[in-house]
Amino acid sequence: MSQAKVDKRKYEKKNRKQLEKKRKARFAGKCILAALIIGAIIGVPVGINIYRGIPKFVGDSSLKAYVSDYIDSNHSSEVDTVKAIEAKSSEEKADTTEAETTEGSADTTEAETSEESAATTQTETSEEASDTTETTEASSEN
Repeated sequence: MSQAKVDKRKYEKKNRKQLEKKRKARFAGKCILAALIIGAIIGVPVGINIYRGIPKFVGDSSLKAYVSDYIDSNHSSEVDTVKAIEAKSSEEKADTTEAETTEGSADTTEAETSEESAATTQTETSEEASDTTETTEASSEN
């Protein structure tokens, strides 16, 4: 072996820890740089497509049309399910309201009937009292 090779090996053996740290740092730097380059290659075209896909604000009607088209194309089965559930709940509410209205009408009718019978009874009682008073007055005049 030549003297240069021997000196090189002694230096490497003496500074092994420092040389290993430098090698690992270079490797990590290369990996990070490669990841950034790959991310840029993939991310830029994807970002441009996403940006182009966003509608420019023209008015509420165009935005509503875009959203409704998106929902129709991607979530139509879910929308149908929600509509069915809402229809069922509205039918139940309507049935409950009709039942309450019918019960309220029956209660009102019963109350009105009892009030009428009480009024009739009072009228009959007052008529009997007036008849009795007239009879008493007629007998006292005789």
